[in-house]
Amino acid sequence: MIAVAKQHSQAYANIDFRVADILKKEFPSEQFDAIVSIATFHHLPLKNLLPRLQTALKPGGKLVILDLVQHETIQDRLSDVIAVPLNWIWRILKNRNIKQSPEAKAAWQEHFRTDNFLTLSQAQHIYTRSCPGAKVRKHLFWRYSAVWEKPTATVQITEEREL
Repeated sequence: MIAVAKQHSQAYANIDFRVADILKKEFPSEQFDAIVSIATFHHLPLKNLLPRLQTALKPGGKLVILDLVQHETIQDRLSDVIAVPLNWIWRILKNRNIKQSPEAKAAWQEHFRTDNFLTLSQAQHIYTRSCPGAKVRKHLFWRYSAVWEKPTATVQITEEREL
Protein backbone atom coordinates (compact mmCIF):
# COMPACT_ATOMS: atom_id res chain seq x y z
CA MET A 1 0.00 0.00 0.00
CA ILE A 2 2.80 2.41 0.84
CA ALA A 3 4.46 1.77 -2.53
CA VAL A 4 1.18 2.55 -4.32
CA ALA A 5 0.67 5.71 -2.25
CA LYS A 6 4.22 6.88 -3.00
CA GLN A 7 3.71 6.23 -6.70
CA HIS A 8 0.46 8.22 -6.76
CA SER A 9 1.96 11.16 -4.89
CA GLN A 10 5.34 11.57 -6.59
CA ALA A 11 4.49 15.15 -7.55
CA TYR A 12 4.31 16.14 -3.87
CA ALA A 13 7.75 16.31 -2.26
CA ASN A 14 6.34 17.24 1.16
CA ILE A 15 4.49 13.93 1.76
CA ASP A 16 6.24 11.31 3.84
CA PHE A 17 4.89 7.77 4.26
CA ARG A 18 5.93 5.54 7.14
CA VAL A 19 5.08 2.07 8.32
CA ALA A 20 4.99 1.85 12.12
CA ASP A 21 2.95 0.56 15.03
CA ILE A 22 0.96 3.68 15.88
CA LEU A 23 0.34 2.42 19.41
CA LYS A 24 4.09 2.18 20.12
CA LYS A 25 5.45 5.04 17.99
CA GLU A 26 6.58 8.11 19.90
CA PHE A 27 5.49 11.16 17.94
CA PRO A 28 7.24 14.49 18.37
CA SER A 29 4.98 17.26 19.62
CA GLU A 30 3.45 19.48 16.92
CA GLN A 31 5.18 17.61 14.09
CA PHE A 32 2.44 16.97 11.49
CA ASP A 33 0.28 19.21 9.31
CA ALA A 34 -2.22 16.36 8.83
CA ILE A 35 -2.84 12.84 10.06
CA VAL A 36 -5.10 10.72 7.85
CA SER A 37 -6.43 7.22 8.43
CA ILE A 38 -8.61 5.07 6.19
CA ALA A 39 -10.32 1.95 7.58
CA THR A 40 -7.84 1.46 10.42
CA PHE A 41 -9.23 3.05 13.57
CA HIS A 42 -11.75 0.28 14.20
CA HIS A 43 -8.72 -1.85 15.13
CA LEU A 44 -7.35 0.65 17.66
CA PRO A 45 -8.18 1.93 21.17
CA LEU A 46 -9.30 5.45 20.21
CA LYS A 47 -9.55 6.84 23.73
CA ASN A 48 -5.82 6.22 24.22
CA LEU A 49 -4.75 7.11 20.70
CA LEU A 50 -6.58 10.38 20.01
CA PRO A 51 -4.77 12.49 22.65
CA ARG A 52 -1.40 11.33 21.26
CA LEU A 53 -2.42 12.26 17.72
CA GLN A 54 -3.70 15.64 18.87
CA THR A 55 -0.34 16.38 20.47
CA ALA A 56 1.48 15.33 17.29
CA LEU A 57 -0.49 17.80 15.13
CA LYS A 58 0.76 21.32 14.57
CA PRO A 59 -1.67 24.12 15.49
CA GLY A 60 -4.12 24.35 12.59
CA GLY A 61 -3.29 20.74 11.62
CA LYS A 62 -6.06 18.34 10.65
CA LEU A 63 -6.98 14.87 11.79
CA VAL A 64 -9.02 13.13 9.08
CA ILE A 65 -10.53 9.71 9.71
CA LEU A 66 -12.57 7.54 7.34
CA ASP A 67 -13.66 4.29 8.89
CA LEU A 68 -16.36 1.66 8.89
CA VAL A 69 -19.58 2.17 10.81
CA GLN A 70 -22.03 -0.32 12.30
CA HIS A 71 -25.77 -0.05 11.67
CA GLU A 72 -27.63 1.58 14.51
CA THR A 73 -30.98 2.83 13.24
CA ILE A 74 -33.69 1.82 10.81
CA GLN A 75 -32.45 4.60 8.50
CA ASP A 76 -29.03 2.92 8.47
CA ARG A 77 -30.61 -0.33 7.31
CA LEU A 78 -32.74 1.48 4.75
CA SER A 79 -29.60 3.06 3.28
CA ASP A 80 -28.60 -0.51 2.31
CA VAL A 81 -31.34 -0.37 -0.33
CA ILE A 82 -29.07 2.06 -2.16
CA ALA A 83 -25.65 0.97 -0.89
CA VAL A 84 -25.84 -2.77 -1.58
CA PRO A 85 -26.64 -2.56 -5.32
CA LEU A 86 -24.22 0.35 -5.84
CA ASN A 87 -21.48 -1.54 -4.00
CA TRP A 88 -22.14 -4.62 -6.14
CA ILE A 89 -21.93 -2.54 -9.37
CA TRP A 90 -18.78 -0.78 -8.12
CA ARG A 91 -17.06 -4.10 -7.38
CA ILE A 92 -17.89 -5.44 -10.84
CA LEU A 93 -16.55 -2.30 -12.53
CA LYS A 94 -13.48 -2.02 -10.32
CA ASN A 95 -12.53 -5.70 -10.18
CA ARG A 96 -13.71 -6.56 -13.69
CA ASN A 97 -15.36 -9.72 -12.35
CA ILE A 98 -12.09 -11.11 -10.97
CA LYS A 99 -13.02 -13.62 -8.30
CA GLN A 100 -11.22 -13.84 -5.00
CA SER A 101 -9.28 -16.96 -4.17
CA PRO A 102 -10.68 -19.19 -1.42
CA GLU A 103 -7.72 -18.14 0.75
CA ALA A 104 -8.51 -14.45 0.28
CA LYS A 105 -12.19 -15.06 1.09
CA ALA A 106 -11.23 -16.95 4.25
CA ALA A 107 -8.83 -14.18 5.30
CA TRP A 108 -11.52 -11.51 4.86
CA GLN A 109 -14.06 -13.58 6.80
CA GLU A 110 -11.61 -13.98 9.67
CA HIS A 111 -10.78 -10.29 9.51
CA PHE A 112 -14.44 -9.26 9.75
CA ARG A 113 -15.07 -11.75 12.56
CA THR A 114 -12.74 -9.85 14.87
CA ASP A 115 -13.58 -6.29 13.76
CA ASN A 116 -15.34 -3.96 16.16
CA PHE A 117 -17.10 -1.14 14.31
CA LEU A 118 -18.49 1.93 16.05
CA THR A 119 -22.04 3.10 15.54
CA LEU A 120 -22.40 6.68 14.36
CA SER A 121 -23.53 7.86 17.80
CA GLN A 122 -20.52 6.13 19.42
CA ALA A 123 -18.17 7.78 16.90
CA GLN A 124 -19.79 11.17 17.51
CA HIS A 125 -19.47 10.73 21.27
CA ILE A 126 -15.81 9.69 21.16
CA TYR A 127 -14.63 12.27 18.62
CA THR A 128 -16.59 15.29 19.88
CA ARG A 129 -15.55 14.52 23.44
CA SER A 130 -11.88 13.92 22.65
CA CYS A 131 -11.63 16.48 19.84
CA PRO A 132 -13.97 19.40 20.59
CA GLY A 133 -15.41 20.78 17.37
CA ALA A 134 -14.86 17.56 15.39
CA LYS A 135 -17.28 17.03 12.51
CA VAL A 136 -18.54 13.44 12.32
CA ARG A 137 -20.68 12.34 9.36
CA LYS A 138 -22.10 9.10 8.04
CA HIS A 139 -21.43 8.16 4.42
CA LEU A 140 -22.74 5.61 1.99
CA PHE A 141 -20.99 2.23 1.82
CA TRP A 142 -20.91 1.77 5.61
CA ARG A 143 -18.44 4.53 6.38
CA TYR A 144 -18.17 7.52 8.69
CA SER A 145 -15.74 10.40 8.64
CA ALA A 146 -14.37 12.47 11.48
CA VAL A 147 -12.51 15.69 10.74
CA TRP A 148 -10.90 17.80 13.44
CA GLU A 149 -8.69 20.85 13.15
CA LYS A 150 -6.33 21.56 16.02
CA PRO A 151 -6.89 25.07 17.28
CA THR A 152 -4.17 27.57 16.58
CA ALA A 153 -2.42 29.06 19.57
CA THR A 154 -4.80 31.21 21.51
CA VAL A 155 -3.85 34.68 22.53
CA GLN A 156 -4.67 35.48 26.09
CA ILE A 157 -6.25 38.88 26.42
CA THR A 158 -6.19 40.51 29.80
CA GLU A 159 -8.28 43.48 30.63
CA GLU A 160 -6.79 46.23 32.62
CA ARG A 161 -9.15 47.73 35.11
CA GLU A 162 -8.96 51.31 36.00
CA LEU A 163 -8.81 51.89 39.68
